[in-house]
Formats: sequence, C-alpha cells, structure tokens
Amino acid sequence: MKVFFLNIPFHERYSRESRSPGVAPSGTLYYPIYLALAAGVTRKGGHTIDFLDAPADRYDLERTKDRIRKFGPDLIVATTVTASVCHDVRVMDDLAEMTGAMTMLVGTHATARPVETLQMAKHLDFTVIGEYDFTILDVANHFSQGGRRDQIAKIPGLAYRFEGQFFRNCERPMWQNNMDEIPWASLIYKDFLTIEHYSYGAQLHPEITIVGGRGCPYQCTYCVFPQTITGQRYRARSVKDVVDEMEFIVKTWPHNKEIMFEDDTMTLDKDRMREISEEILRRGLKVTWSGNARADFDDVELLKLMKRAGCRLFCVGFESADESLLKNMKKGGALVKTEHRFVEACRKAGILVHGCFLLGGPGETSKTMRNTLELAKTINPDTAQFFPMMVYPGTRAYEEAKARGDLKTENYENWLKDSGYYMSQVNRAEVTNQEITSFCDRALREFYFRPGYVSSKIRQFILEPRERSRIVKGAFYFLRKLWDMKRPGASVPCDSASCHSEKRETVPSAA
Repeated sequence: MKVFFLNIPFHERYSRESRSPGVAPSGTLYYPIYLALAAGVTRKGGHTIDFLDAPADRYDLERTKDRIRKFGPDLIVATTVTASVCHDVRVMDDLAEMTGAMTMLVGTHATARPVETLQMAKHLDFTVIGEYDFTILDVANHFSQGGRRDQIAKIPGLAYRFEGQFFRNCERPMWQNNMDEIPWASLIYKDFLTIEHYSYGAQLHPEITIVGGRGCPYQCTYCVFPQTITGQRYRARSVKDVVDEMEFIVKTWPHNKEIMFEDDTMTLDKDRMREISEEILRRGLKVTWSGNARADFDDVELLKLMKRAGCRLFCVGFESADESLLKNMKKGGALVKTEHRFVEACRKAGILVHGCFLLGGPGETSKTMRNTLELAKTINPDTAQFFPMMVYPGTRAYEEAKARGDLKTENYENWLKDSGYYMSQVNRAEVTNQEITSFCDRALREFYFRPGYVSSKIRQFILEPRERSRIVKGAFYFLRKLWDMKRPGASVPCDSASCHSEKRETVPSAA
C-alpha cells in the first residue's frame, strides 16, 4: 500500500507537535516527531511511503496537492490538534475528493474527539485514538491484504465511518514491547526533511529533536501529550539504542549543533541518565544535547557527569510561584525551594536552564501572576517563556475548566490569533483570558529588558561563540513578537457549525 504522511499546510512555522500548538513567539518549529516514528513503522512493515512537513518546507495547499497527486496514495495520514482541527478537516476532505484515497487523522485532538472529528468532515474515513504507530500499520496491512471496510472492527484504537454511521473500536493498549523495535525518527528526517528548517528557541541551530522514551507518570492536569498520546507510564528505549541514534545523527549531519530530547521528562530515571552519559563518554562521542527536566533534579555530581557527556541545557516547567496553584494543577513535587536548588545545581554543573512559566491556572490572580514573574527574575534562567494556560480536549484541565464554567468558548477556531499565536480560552474568577494573555506579553518584556539580563547576554555573546547565532535569532523573533503585540488579535471566524465541540452523534459499538 502507498501511504502519504502529511503535516498539513497552515500558518508558516505552525507547530502541531508543540505542547501548545501554534506559531511560537520564539520562532520555534517542532519536528513532526511522532508522525515520523509512525511513518517509520509503516515503512518497516513493507509499505511505500512519502512524507511531507508542509509548514516547514513552505508548501502551500496547491503545491501539497501536486506532491500528493504525483505519489498516488492509497491512504493519506495527517496529524491534527485542537487549534487547527477545523482547517485540517477541510483540507483532508479536499484531498479525499482530489485523490479518491482513504484519509486518516491522528494526534491529540483526534484522540480526544475521535467521532466528533469524523462528524465534522464529509469524507474523512478514520481517526486514531492514542498512540497511532501500529494502528496505522494495521489499517495499511488490512487493506493491502484485500480486507473490507466491514471487517475493521477488529483493529484497536480506530474510529471510522461506514455506510453513514460512525464507529469507535476498543482502545489499543500502549506499546509495551521492546521500544527499540520502532525505527528511529531520524531515519525519516534523513530521507524526507531538511533539518535547517527547524529550530527550538533555546537550542543551538541547526538542531535535531528525537525521543528516548514515551510517557510521564506525573499527573499535571494541563499536559496534553501524556493524557492523549504518550501515556502516563514511562516506556524507555534502551541506552544502547538511544546512543546509537545519537551517533547516527552525528555522522549523518556533522554540521548539526545539538540534539534535543523531547521526552516528557527525560530525567525521570537518574540511573538511566548516568548510563546514557557514561555510554556517550565511553564511545568518545562528541555531541551536544538537551532535554526536558523537572525542577527536583538536583544531583550536582550527576549533572556534572551529564555536562561532560555533552548536556548543554534543560527545559524546565517551573509554572508558578504559588504552591496552591501548583497543587491545583497537580504539579506534584514542585516547590519553589526545590526550584531554586535545581537552578543552583545546574549552575554549578555548567548546564543552562530554559524556564517555562504557566499563567492562568485554577485560582490565578493578578497578584499570583506578578509573583510568578518575580520568581522568574529571581531564578533568572538563561531564557524564559510565559504561556497562557491552554486547556485542550483530552486533558483533566479542560474538563475542570468546563465544570467550573471557566471555558470561554468551545469553538475550536478561536484557539489561535490571526497571527497563528495560541490564545487561552479560560476565564478565571479574578482574571480573564485576555488579562492572562496580556500579562504573558508584559512578562516577556519585563524579563528580557532587564539591564542585568541584557548585559549577561552581551557577555555570553562575547565569551561563548557557539551561543551567538542563537542569541541573534532569539532577539530577532522577540522583537518581531513585540511588533505583533501591537496588532489586533482577532481570530479567524468560524465558517461552519462543525467547528463547535457541542456537535455530537450516537456512536454504535464496533466490538
């Protein structure tokens, strides 16, 4: 079977695999990591694939259609998220009419609203619930072997339309077998992507993003990936397989400057981090890498070992200065005093910190937002971002906001500004979504325009040559963000009742 994997054209530099999908103020553009992993599984299963990341390669819809038409797919697979689902459904309907191919949407929104997403479309054949690598493979295998539409009830993790009705199969268990059996995402990158098109605001450029494992056992209510795709149990690849891929990346792209591990919490297992670092050093592998960490990782000696093995930076969710807010968001173990210890430990080891701060959680007030900004200034990470609370279908935060009456709208078109920037849809008792978003903009200005911070960046620019291009790039996108702040933030109007999540239809069991 011929399967076309597509990241649908939308805004330039629109990231669907971001934790807050949209156009990032920092200019960050995420790799389509999980779509690439699924493509690798399908190709390994013997099927012919093509892969296009339209926002990264600057393909508009017409150019995308030309590429798909030349390939002649039997199945088109694309990822979708809440902020672009209405657009994505329309594009998939258009592609179905043009090609006659079967179409499938996967990803966080398809998982959270599988049948509703089908109902929004005229022609969409399938949505996948949860981890989708092997569901796609099962569908490709089924039809390539002559299977019929009325026989797909046996494929777990699949929702589909058949003869005017919508069906949802049983859920697929998370992949618990050897994680090393899933081909590396970097193999798909090598054959189909251009690494220079991607960047992460805190990383050196060019960089390559991979995952060393899936899932996170923590219960943060707002974090969309563990609650929809990756699961709330950490499933790790072997140390050997991870370092083998790092070595492959170093040899394949000698000009690449950094590897970013987009695991939900890379530092979850300290013994594993020690083993990875020791294996890098044992091989004499010259590599720079970063990852996501929690602010309770303060083992200075281990951090120093990781630094010797090439660790450059951690991306850390500090979120809030208010411990009652952290508790409300189920940010277990996160305490302000542990955050200070973590940052100090990283400084002693020579590892940079990118701080993430989340504004608009349950119980947020003007005072708590100000306190969080002051915490950011006190911690003083190398870089920082201030996010408005985004509550996505499929998360506990979304259901809690609905139950409290805090959700401003369920019109998915309103999840983005017309610029493509994400926009919070929660009003709290003491602050509105507009006040939350405006404070995030103000926090960026206050954090980055401090004289002490500016002078520290000048010193870093002079003393650390490898950081120079990142500093210049970051300054460019920051100034562009300041310019965009002055423009109206109207969202694109909804052109169809199907954009609203209130639409429902009875779903027959496919069991």
